[in-house]
Amino acid sequence: MAQNKKYNKSGNRSNNNRNYDNRNRDGNNRNNDNRNRDNQNSNKQDTPKQGGAPKPQTQSKAESSNDLVIFIIFLVSLAALGLANKFYFTDDKKNDLYGTTNLKFMKEGKLHFLDTQTGKPIVGIDIEVAKSSYEIEKGLMHRRSLPANGGMLFVFDDEHYRTFWMKNTYIGLDILFVNANKEIIRIRKNAEPLSELSIPSGGKAKYVVEVLAGFADAYQLHPGDHIEFNY
Repeated sequence: MAQNKKYNKSGNRSNNNRNYDNRNRDGNNRNNDNRNRDNQNSNKQDTPKQGGAPKPQTQSKAESSNDLVIFIIFLVSLAALGLANKFYFTDDKKNDLYGTTNLKFMKEGKLHFLDTQTGKPIVGIDIEVAKSSYEIEKGLMHRRSLPANGGMLFVFDDEHYRTFWMKNTYIGLDILFVNANKEIIRIRKNAEPLSELSIPSGGKAKYVVEVLAGFADAYQLHPGDHIEFNY
C-alpha cells in the first residue's frame, strides 16, 4: 500500500507539470498574438492615407518659370538703361535727369564791372558763359555753391525783354540785366531760391549776369554801370 501511494503522488505531480506547461504555451501564444496585432496597427498608422501624399512638383516648376521670366525682364531693363545712359544722355542731360547738385564751377572767361562816371573797373569776376538755348534754360539750376568771385554770363542773340526765374536754383542770386550797349538797366537783388515767380528785365536786354546774393550791395553796383568781358 505504501508503494502505491507513492506512485500515485508522483503521477499527480507529472500531470500537474504537464498542465503548467500547457498554460505557459497558451500564455505565450496569446502574447504573440497581441504583439502581431500591435505591429499591424502600427503599420497601419505609419502608412499614409491615399490622397495625403504631396502632389507632384508641378506648382514649384511653375514658380521657377515665373522667377526666371522676372529675372530675364530685369536683365533686359538693366541693359536698356545702360545703353541709354551711354549713347543717349549727354553730361548735361544726365545732370538734369538725376538732379545732380554737385556741379563744379567752370571758368570760361573774365568779366569786369565799370563805374558809370569814371569808367574805371569796380570789380572783376570769373564767368561761365551760357549761349545755347539749353545752357540759357539751365543756367545755375541744381548748383549748391558758387565762388564768391564767380558768376554766369547769359549771351542772347538779340536785345529783347527778358524774364528769368529761380526754379530748381538753390543759391540766392543777384540778377543784373544788361542792354546791347553793355549798360546795366536793372538789378534784381536777393532773388529767392527755388521761387517760380517771374523776374522781368524792366527793359530790353541782350545780356544777363548772375552773381551771389549780396554781391551788388557789397560792391555798390547800380543801374547805369557797365560791363566788359572776354571768353
